[in-house]
Parts: sequence; structure tokens; C-alpha cells
Amino acid sequence: MQTLYQIALITHIVGITLMAGATLVEYLLTKHLYKLHVSDRSRAITTNEDGFNLHSLITIGIILLILSGGTMFLITQGFFGKQIWFQIKIGLIIIIAINGSVFGKRQDLKFKSLLSEKLNFHQDYSLGQENRKEDLMKVKNNLDFFYISQLCMFLIIFTLSVFKFN
Repeated sequence: MQTLYQIALITHIVGITLMAGATLVEYLLTKHLYKLHVSDRSRAITTNEDGFNLHSLITIGIILLILSGGTMFLITQGFFGKQIWFQIKIGLIIIIAINGSVFGKRQDLKFKSLLSEKLNFHQDYSLGQENRKEDLMKVKNNLDFFYISQLCMFLIIFTLSVFKFN
């Protein structure tokens, strides 16, 4: 049983690391895409169309996390379930998943859509350009807040898992 527990623990660490790492890389790529948009819009549009999607890594991480966590929970007969650090950790993982699938995904789609959007020639170019810039900046700021909050929650999860506060 001890070996199975250790394998599950390693798998658990890999799962949460995949989720946190993919989130960090998505954040850095989003910042790069925005900077590219400011300096070379056509290159940003091409890069955006080529796309980057790390959501599959996050999904794999979630699956590993759930399977390994469930395995460890069964092996320890729910021992950690009664501890405060574990309850906070589970709550944060649920918040991360909901936040990512609802808020983050919606903002990411808006951001990529705004980056590749071409202005309608029938509207006033300067007005359309200004509205687009405002919308893009708002979505960029929302994404910055989203990624930073997600990364902070991952840091709290890692800290709780190491120190196991009660």
C-alpha cells in the first residue's frame, strides 16, 4: 500500500504542476501576443491564428489530480479530509476549475477574437479603432487579473500541501 500511495502522490504532484505550469505559460503567451499586437499587428494576427492551446494539458492535470487524490484518499481512509489545510486546498481547486472554465475561457475567446478582428470599412475608422483598443485593453486587464489570481491560488495550494497547516 505504501508504494501505491507514493505513486499516487507523485501523480498528484505532476497533475497540479501541469495545471499550474500550463496556466503560467498561457499567461506569458497572452502577454507576448498583446505586445506583438501593439508592435506588429499583422504578425500578432498570424500568431493568433496559428494559435496556442494548453487547455488539454490543464485537463490532463485535472484528471491526474482527481484520480491520484481519490486513490490517496482511499488509501488513507479519508484521514486528510478532516484537516483544514486539505479542505482549503479542495476548495481552491474547485474555484480554479470553475474560474478557468467560466471566466478565463470567456475572456480568452474575447481576447483572441479582438486581436484578429478586422474593422468594418463602413464605420468611421478612427472611432472603430478607438473602441477596439478600449475593448482589447479591458479584456487584457481582465485576463491579467485572471491569470495572476489563478497563479496565486496555485501557490497557496503548494504552500498548504507542503506545510499542512491545521
